[in-house]
Amino acid sequence: MMRTASILVLCCLLLPVLIFGQGETSNWYFGNGAGITFNSDGSVTTLTNGSIDTFEGCATISDGFGDLLFYTDGILVYNRDHKLMENGSGLLGDPSSTQSAIIVPKPSDSSIFYIFTVDTSAFTDDPDIGLNYSIVDMSLDNGKGAVTQKNIALLEDCSEKITAVLKDCSDQSIWLLTLAAADGSNATFDTYHAFEISTSGVSQQSVKSTFQGLNIEDPRGYLKVSPDGKKLVSANMRDGLYFYDFDSATGRVSNQQLLAAAGNSAYGVEFSPSNQFLYVNASNDSFSEEGHRSVLIQYDLLAPDISDSQETIDRRNIYRGALQLADNGKIYRTTAQSYLKGTPFLSVINNPNLKGAASGYEHNAIDLNGRNATQGLPPFIQSLFNKIALIKNQDGTKATSASICEGESIVLEVDIIPGATYSWEKDGILISTESNRIEILASTEVDSGKYQLTISTNDPKECPIIGEASIEVVPLPDSSLLLIEQCDIDENNDDGITLVDLEQVINEEDLVFTFYETLEDQANNISIPNPESYTNIEAYTQTIFYEVANRLGCSSTGEISLGVNPTLVNPSQFSPMMACNENEVGSALEATFDLKALQQSFLGVEVAFYENLLDASLEKNALDENIKTSSKIIYARIEAANQCLGVETIDLVVNPLPEIIMDESFQVCSDGQPILIEAPDGFDSYTWYRTDTVQQAVLSNETQITVADSGTFRLEVGISYDTNSRSSQCLSSKDFEVISSNRATFDDIIIQDLSANNSIRAMVSGDGAYEFSLDNQTYQSSPYFENLEPGFYSVFARDLKGCGITEEKIAIIGYPKFFTPNGDGHNDTWQLTGINDDLLKSVITIYDRYGRLVRQLNVEDAGWDGSYNGQTLPSSDYWFRIALLDGREFKGHFTLKR
Repeated sequence: MMRTASILVLCCLLLPVLIFGQGETSNWYFGNGAGITFNSDGSVTTLTNGSIDTFEGCATISDGFGDLLFYTDGILVYNRDHKLMENGSGLLGDPSSTQSAIIVPKPSDSSIFYIFTVDTSAFTDDPDIGLNYSIVDMSLDNGKGAVTQKNIALLEDCSEKITAVLKDCSDQSIWLLTLAAADGSNATFDTYHAFEISTSGVSQQSVKSTFQGLNIEDPRGYLKVSPDGKKLVSANMRDGLYFYDFDSATGRVSNQQLLAAAGNSAYGVEFSPSNQFLYVNASNDSFSEEGHRSVLIQYDLLAPDISDSQETIDRRNIYRGALQLADNGKIYRTTAQSYLKGTPFLSVINNPNLKGAASGYEHNAIDLNGRNATQGLPPFIQSLFNKIALIKNQDGTKATSASICEGESIVLEVDIIPGATYSWEKDGILISTESNRIEILASTEVDSGKYQLTISTNDPKECPIIGEASIEVVPLPDSSLLLIEQCDIDENNDDGITLVDLEQVINEEDLVFTFYETLEDQANNISIPNPESYTNIEAYTQTIFYEVANRLGCSSTGEISLGVNPTLVNPSQFSPMMACNENEVGSALEATFDLKALQQSFLGVEVAFYENLLDASLEKNALDENIKTSSKIIYARIEAANQCLGVETIDLVVNPLPEIIMDESFQVCSDGQPILIEAPDGFDSYTWYRTDTVQQAVLSNETQITVADSGTFRLEVGISYDTNSRSSQCLSSKDFEVISSNRATFDDIIIQDLSANNSIRAMVSGDGAYEFSLDNQTYQSSPYFENLEPGFYSVFARDLKGCGITEEKIAIIGYPKFFTPNGDGHNDTWQLTGINDDLLKSVITIYDRYGRLVRQLNVEDAGWDGSYNGQTLPSSDYWFRIALLDGREFKGHFTLKR
């Protein structure tokens, strides 16, 4: 099917474009090092070499050939090498100013550019320095430019908005506009100032347009003139969105209208290239880090009531942002997350000359390769975008782009203007200067490209008229003979009749195929209803007819040769494929199978895997490269050049893991014999590891190991599975610990004796945990014993892990508090108890109350009988002193009773 398009374009003489060239807007730098460049065909390439870092305002300028000259955030100026321009710092803009800067070339001087800047007051003590300009001379620094004069004052105070538009072509003057107070002082804004930039330079006096009752206090928001120079829009955030007429001949602003912005604060604004539609990016102006909402609105400026014509193009939770028309006729939008945080994307209105949803808004259309767009985009002289469309659609609307099919024709045409000259270019190359119209016979893709028409009149006051059209020639779909060789793998696998997926011949997503059983059906448009599960009507071989259409609806016809081959489904040489269970013991057996690796085992053919024969037949629901499943049979469909060669079955077998039942810890006595640890029986392989070393050490491959000291270990066992000459081994491991212990060593026994409460405390050391006893029968965890009678004791320390008992003998010293030497056989003498020569350092000395030594005793003596030199001493208290080998010394007293 072929379409023939003959599209006529009528040209009306609109306010023309500036005659500098068409490349001045080719490069944009903005945000946090973000940038884009526009190619000759209207496409966009992301740039990541920018040096700019700004929250909002920025400006860029290129030459007429699209080569970058310089760019700025209003304070710093960067040259084409992205280095700071000579003398290029300290300008009086502000990165937090909406339109911090705009760059305007000096008429009739290709070397001089003016950078106009507007400041803002970001905090209480931050002064607002108003409107200033600086001068750049591009002839300096080897063509990289230098700032020769800085910060020439025009207004003491003004809003954060500036824009520029061509005055006329006779003297090439340009208007620079901003909003401020009438006298330029620090007051509410009610006056639009238009400063003329001519061949003489920048006029210090402005043309003022003051509006009674206009009291703008919020300086934020963009200011734009329509490309034809006839309309002006001013966004003032919380103080309203205003629309005006503008007279480019006089610089006067008139006919103020307040437009509703869907209950939001207007920030970014832009006109469509046709000057019919106004786009506004408005927000709820939230100052928090969250809760941002923005709406993109379109107004029809030809509607009787412009406010009522508004349509919402997009609404989402994002921060405020700029809108900027580009040379390709599209409008770009920033979509920041908050004031401080941008996003690495630009959104785009693809067809801004069309109404409502037809404008083709595309969110996050341009990927900035990790560089963030913030709130601002670079403004330009709006007249640079004043271009007429060369294509007229059937509904009367105009367009600058069209897509046609190969072999179709398209006509680009403008009205004949007496005495005018016509210059046609394709992709920037001159192709004709003789005709007022051109017919493109679009038979091949080489006719695709960007076409531009420049019409120059005899009137020097009229600027050249620029028309543009981007043409895409789409090749017709290939209609060659297609082949399908299908395996007959249904219940009757040798009758030549089976299910076939005819759509397997589709190799491009944007192609639409329609299938027919006969040429008659094709002529009558009776298509096969379910081509994805078609049953052939002729055994073994059949011809299917098809029509294929591309995205433009242009189509070609062709044939499919369908062959059905009897096929036996046999086990594969790679079956079974075994894997080990991945689930916990006690759960269903499941494992992950690497079908990609299995696929690579089939050499020289294409293989896909399916759960059932129906899917394999129709090539539907192919299994993933990795699947986790229980044991099952899958089907491998084998093809070469899209021709089915056969189907094989493959058993996926999930083998259980070996289960190790053994203790998690073992005990070894470090002062005894090593222990023997035996693995459970029934496994095919054993590997013992020590795991508390830097590198796991293999200890043994036997069923048992001996261990002499503590540490952490692992036992790994394996079970081998052999099926149909294919083997696999499943491994499990068990971590365990060997805990070391030993018999206690007595470090000290602290004895408290010769007291009212005799006690001992055993101090021991060793690797184990111990319990204590004085009789080797009854044990306690505490090493402390009290209320002990004087005498000789054995202290026992027993290892709780069974490594043995350690014994230490001690004595607790005591003495009687009185004695009665009356010869009755009871308490007739006085002597220490619980002591022997091993403890005593010196003899026991006894004194009377006057300190007279009355007796010295050894431990072998029977004791003192209460006499002194054969004389009986009276009843009284007597004192004694002893010194022990362990360093202790005791003094005490007792009573002699008669």
